[in-house]
Amino acid sequence: MRITVKLGGSILEEASIRTAILAQVAGITALGHEVILVHGGGKSLNRRLSQMQIESRFTEGLRVTDAETLQAAVMVLAGEVNKKIVSEMNQSGDRAVGICGADAGAVRCVPLSDLPNSPSGIGFVGKPSEVSRSFFDRVFDAGWIPVVSSIALGPDGQLYNVNADQMASACASGAGCTSLVYLTDVTGVKDENGSVLHDLNGSDIAGLRSRGIIKGGMLPKTSSCLEALAAGVRDALILPGSEPDILIEFVRGTLKEGTHIHGN
Repeated sequence: MRITVKLGGSILEEASIRTAILAQVAGITALGHEVILVHGGGKSLNRRLSQMQIESRFTEGLRVTDAETLQAAVMVLAGEVNKKIVSEMNQSGDRAVGICGADAGAVRCVPLSDLPNSPSGIGFVGKPSEVSRSFFDRVFDAGWIPVVSSIALGPDGQLYNVNADQMASACASGAGCTSLVYLTDVTGVKDENGSVLHDLNGSDIAGLRSRGIIKGGMLPKTSSCLEALAAGVRDALILPGSEPDILIEFVRGTLKEGTHIHGN
């Protein structure tokens, strides 16, 4: 099974949780599964921007990215965060290789500002438009685990900041994955009473959005799940990354936590 796993939120920040997840990635690859590990790093980027006295601004769950913010995003996401994950995996004996979308043209994007109904003033934000399956096939043939940061290459040769949830969705569908798994610092998509909804479809998500229950960062996450399903990915899940053996349970088919999103 080929799986895209997206790692984000505070689970990136907490060493013990991150280490446990990376060990699970190693464990399921040892079983013969192929894993594309996509990561965010918004909290690290927020800290660096604060140090640079640059305000972090968001619209519709997406980071507004001017030229200075983009420079910091490349430095933090494709540099600090990516290489920390790669070094930790390789120290444990895994063969991880860290990339951003610009490497070998692995993930290309279109500027979000060129798309209809895009937020105004969003800046250097892209939406993935093309994924090189042959690149990922070669990485897996070499026995490596690709660790992908959310920076992509635009048609003008410009680097663009990409929402990590959208990056994961694009990698899942473009690289021929059967499953897309978001590991987060929440227990799943919740209803108005705070209870986790274990199964959702597109109509359910539309209703939750219209009532303002799905909002903020969960907006692009749920949209990305539906886009991946529409593009041929079989499963899309939003799971609590801090739960012990959450990925192991998923590949074993014994999963009880989180939210499973269906296309219809």
